[in-house]
Amino acid sequence: MVSFPFTTPHSDHQETEGARLLADATVVSAELAGSPIWLALGHDACRKTLSDQRFSREAAIGPGAPVIVRSAADPDVLTSIDPPRHAQLRRLIATAFSPRMVEAMAPRVQQIVDDLLDAVEAGERPVDLVAAFVAPLPITVICDLLGTPGADHARIGAWSRKLMASTAYTPDEIAAAVTDIREYLAGLVAEKRANPGTDLTSVLAAAPELTPVELLANLQMLLIAGHETTVNQLGNSIVALLRNPDQLALLRAKPELMPQAVEELMRYTRLMTSTLPRVATEDVELDGQLIKQGEAVIALTGAANIDPRVFTDPAELNIERTDKAVQLGFGHGTHFCLGAHLARLELRTALTAVVTRFPDLALAVDESELRWNEGTPVRALKALPITW
Repeated sequence: MVSFPFTTPHSDHQETEGARLLADATVVSAELAGSPIWLALGHDACRKTLSDQRFSREAAIGPGAPVIVRSAADPDVLTSIDPPRHAQLRRLIATAFSPRMVEAMAPRVQQIVDDLLDAVEAGERPVDLVAAFVAPLPITVICDLLGTPGADHARIGAWSRKLMASTAYTPDEIAAAVTDIREYLAGLVAEKRANPGTDLTSVLAAAPELTPVELLANLQMLLIAGHETTVNQLGNSIVALLRNPDQLALLRAKPELMPQAVEELMRYTRLMTSTLPRVATEDVELDGQLIKQGEAVIALTGAANIDPRVFTDPAELNIERTDKAVQLGFGHGTHFCLGAHLARLELRTALTAVVTRFPDLALAVDESELRWNEGTPVRALKALPITW
């Protein structure tokens, strides 16, 4: 029996165990914490799992349901809600993440990038690019959007690491972090109601459609998920480019390829070990496998992104890739990443600045010496020592 989560080291930039299973089948049975589960590995199987309404997120957070990230098993957060309530709540939040609103943020994102890299360039070498640039950028952007004080970034980062963990912290530590961040957000909401601004917290705090519990749960989701994945994708993308100097040189020669490069880096570089579980509300056939009502399935987008059925030479980084299939790093269907436009803007801006300002950028250690945080479903660098 296949055991999940896999034991693939975080140093592996692609989903090696998933790829091995995918060579034989696009949907396989597995075991999670002693309970049976299905894994969707193929690109088409993942897309169906993430878009078919018969695979429910709400049903996957009840008693006995599989849990990957404890803080995500919250019935009031957007990622745990099924239609039609999901559509109402998403519509309320999504305005702040529309393409028009995100493009309006572009000058501010560029300013943050420039300020951080000015400090990097003026400092000593080597430098830990995670601490100096990769981590501060996304947390500053999301805190700007939500209207949280800059002085609170360190506390928010500490909570984030606990709330995104699977086994790195105890259930009690994670529960304490949830209590702490909810108390913090309750204070922020009270402040914004007394002195409202144009930030997203002020907007959501004034929305009568949200219950007090829903308001705090979804502010927590936006604050944590709104920066943590971008931090790690940015760090992993820089490592991937340094590992593939021909692609880095091509990107420098053709900067107009950056939007395409961001998508290819998301496909090529494993970020999440899995999506959140779903439970079938009726019998569903998935790539020839019968998923019975009540059975759980997890879409492994990391495996789907290297599916040789839809990607040519999937193990290769190719920023001029012409395959029709799209990468699934932002998910698919109902729960497609709310902040995808913002994440793309941050990644484009940050990577463009790094590759142009530091033409001889290099790792300050051998890649084998890089270390990733363990006990988390996100592939997160502890540090990225670089020089130039």
